[in-house]
Amino acid sequence: MMKDVKLILTESFRQVFYNFKFVILLWGLNFISSLVLSMPIYYLLSKQLNDSMLGEKVSLIFDHIWFIQFLNMNQVTIGELPYMFYIVVGIYLLIQTFFSGGLITIFNSPKKNHTVDFFYGGVKYWFRFTKVLLVSLLFFTIAIFFNDLLGDLITWGFEGTENVMWDFVLRSIRYFILLFLILIIIIISDYSKVTLAVDDNTQAFKKIGQTIIFIKNNFSKVLIVFLIVGSIGAIGAVIYNIVSGTIPKAPFYFLILSFILQQTLIIFRLLIRMLFFASEVNVYKDLSAEEISPNVKEENIGV
Repeated sequence: MMKDVKLILTESFRQVFYNFKFVILLWGLNFISSLVLSMPIYYLLSKQLNDSMLGEKVSLIFDHIWFIQFLNMNQVTIGELPYMFYIVVGIYLLIQTFFSGGLITIFNSPKKNHTVDFFYGGVKYWFRFTKVLLVSLLFFTIAIFFNDLLGDLITWGFEGTENVMWDFVLRSIRYFILLFLILIIIIISDYSKVTLAVDDNTQAFKKIGQTIIFIKNNFSKVLIVFLIVGSIGAIGAVIYNIVSGTIPKAPFYFLILSFILQQTLIIFRLLIRMLFFASEVNVYKDLSAEEISPNVKEENIGV
């Protein structure tokens, strides 16, 4: 029998709180990745705007004519940026896979939450989790391809008609289906990593199949915990959008406040990611625990 959802979440919150120090590692990875991606654009912008009065205008009001001119002048350089983006994203995913092994390790063994244990878990499970990552990317590709096929089918079905309402309804359903598929793939990917670490199993592909069966048998319980944690993250994003919308764009020092607020949001999202792993470890360990029923033998004692 599964523990109360409230108890699962309470334990998960406590584990995340006690391991807050690992957020620094995760934040550092995000900061370096964003810095690598933004530096080329920053260089191009500073080269064009630093010695121009247009820089002050663009910082306050977006100028479409200037933007088109900027793209045309730097067409070759900007055209090469996507390749660098793909490389950085690939490296980022591999490092995140390494970190996920460390996080799941310390959540699986709360008493062993030292930095050495974190890196040991990352090294130990990195190759297994990379296999899960590749399978997840394959599933994402299939889901997106299926979504495109549905879009083409809807376009073909309503070609030459003026039934705008049904076209809108079907396309909305199509996007909901894609969102649901992405949600399922993420859950399968996360729990596959959790089962590999908790069971200390090396057969990644076989474990993915077993994880799918586990999720099918406990779908409502797994989904409830996942959606609760996801809702906390969504509420935080909404609060950020409301607060950030009240911060003026000028004078310049308000940009510092915006930067601090953005970094706070990133740290919050990283904490939510840790909460996902902690709750998934607790859910899996609880649902997969063997129930021990005591063997009681009745004896008749004559008096």
